[in-house]
Amino acid sequence: IGGAGRPPRLRAGIVLGVVSVALLLLAARLCKLQIGEADRYRRLARQQQQLDRKLSARRGRIYDRQGRLLAASVRRWSIYADPKAVKDPDRTALVVGNVLGRSPGGLARSLRKDCFFVWIKRQVSEREAERVRDLALPGVYLQEENKRLYPQGRLGAHVVGFTDIDGRGLAGIERKMDALLRGRPGLERVLCDGGRRIFRSAQDRLQKAPFNGYDVFLTLDAYVQNVAEQELAAAAEKHEPECATAIVMDVRDGSVLAMASWPSFDPQEPAQSPVGYQRNVAVSDAYEFGSAFKPITVGLALEQGVVAPDTEFECHQGEWRVGRRTVHDVHPYGTLTVSDILCHSSNIGAGQVGQKLGPQKLHEGIRGFGLGRPTGIALPGEVGGIMRPVASWSEYSIISIAFGQELAVTAMSMARAFASFANGGVLLQPRIVKAVVHSHTGKVVYTAGEPSVSTRPLSAETAGEVLRMMQRVVTEGTGRPARLDEYVIAGKTGTAQLLRQDGKGYSSSRYLSTFIGVAPVPDCRIVVLVTVKAPTRNGYYGSVVAAPVVRNITLRTLRHMNVPQTESTDVALGETG
Repeated sequence: IGGAGRPPRLRAGIVLGVVSVALLLLAARLCKLQIGEADRYRRLARQQQQLDRKLSARRGRIYDRQGRLLAASVRRWSIYADPKAVKDPDRTALVVGNVLGRSPGGLARSLRKDCFFVWIKRQVSEREAERVRDLALPGVYLQEENKRLYPQGRLGAHVVGFTDIDGRGLAGIERKMDALLRGRPGLERVLCDGGRRIFRSAQDRLQKAPFNGYDVFLTLDAYVQNVAEQELAAAAEKHEPECATAIVMDVRDGSVLAMASWPSFDPQEPAQSPVGYQRNVAVSDAYEFGSAFKPITVGLALEQGVVAPDTEFECHQGEWRVGRRTVHDVHPYGTLTVSDILCHSSNIGAGQVGQKLGPQKLHEGIRGFGLGRPTGIALPGEVGGIMRPVASWSEYSIISIAFGQELAVTAMSMARAFASFANGGVLLQPRIVKAVVHSHTGKVVYTAGEPSVSTRPLSAETAGEVLRMMQRVVTEGTGRPARLDEYVIAGKTGTAQLLRQDGKGYSSSRYLSTFIGVAPVPDCRIVVLVTVKAPTRNGYYGSVVAAPVVRNITLRTLRHMNVPQTESTDVALGETG
């Protein structure tokens, strides 16, 4: 109003001045944005227009020694969503939920979250992925992942192990060798619009290629593993134990051909079985093996020269009073030689052999067999057992330990110890991994190579003498149910009282039934160990429960290995103990 009377030229000058100032301010702002803050806005643009996506590496495969596939990975689509890009959470949840079998209510709650990423369903079938893709819903995407498959089902489940849905090894070889099996993921950079919807263009580029995991070849033989699992399951059905395990080991190089535990589980669906079923009893549980330990005591005494095979001991008709303690035998015996003590499994005789050897030499000898500490096999969860120092032994310990009480060891360590009787006294490093191979090039990056010798607890002469004594166990003594016509077996039974569950002494109703055999004598190829914990039906002696299982596994394994038959001495079978 006040400027109504001003000349037109003045009004035009004022307007021009205002416009000029505005243009200058705008230019200054543009300069600040394009020059001063250019880097910041470039970063914001890149964050909005570019998306870095992880490319999954293929997890390495696991094979048996013959190249039979035990574990592999296949590509599967997974469905995810960006809640901020979902236009209608309720409708999206309803449509996607119907396709994938998910509750629309729970899915809608996920799609309303204040975030950029939620899983809808992982590792779906090809049909489900195609139906979701056809829906073309805003904010709903597909991503490729790897799904672990176990073509042999439960076979070798405790050794092979399993992974979680993200491909991380949780048990067995899958866990122990996870770093080699899983490889390294790659990186892909793609373009997307303002709604974070991905589209392809010539500018897409691979930032880093994925490095697939290495393939692992085990020493397991799928056929022998199947035999061990079948025979162990049959024994479990007959005797209804708490658990059981079987090991087949090559005595020449320490390769484990089979390692079975019962009860078993499905590695494809491990959550469907109790957690306890996943325990690899062969390496995770330590027991007092009882009479199965006696060949170690006898071998050490022979090696030290304190006894000979024909040295005689008075066995007191099955009852030997030592201080306040009475040691018993299952059957009454008078005078027995060392060979007889092993053949008839006399606790009284073994205790006296231990006394001849002495605490220090017995302790050192047991350590020389690697007992009381882990074997170092490439499996998770291995325990060493319990082997107390001599200083903590009581006046009765030398007797108890001599026949397998007061020390706890694993089945794996016992199988290795018995293998030394069959290979000339050499204690081998047991192995479960045969080779590691680059999955693309086939280049061998690791091989087990020559047998690894841990120690030599016995001379070849002493080992051979113990082997001959254990042959008598099968032909004349407690191990007669393990006898074969096709092959000569040597071995030892064990029927050990288990500790009471309250920890107060030994149970009178729960036993560990064991038989450990080596065959064929004299040119031994395998050691077979079977332990059955707390059988509740059809007997509990190692000769009754475990020896027949070892016999069957041995026969089927040696036939599979094409080992020529040997002739055994025809000895009449008598009563077993």
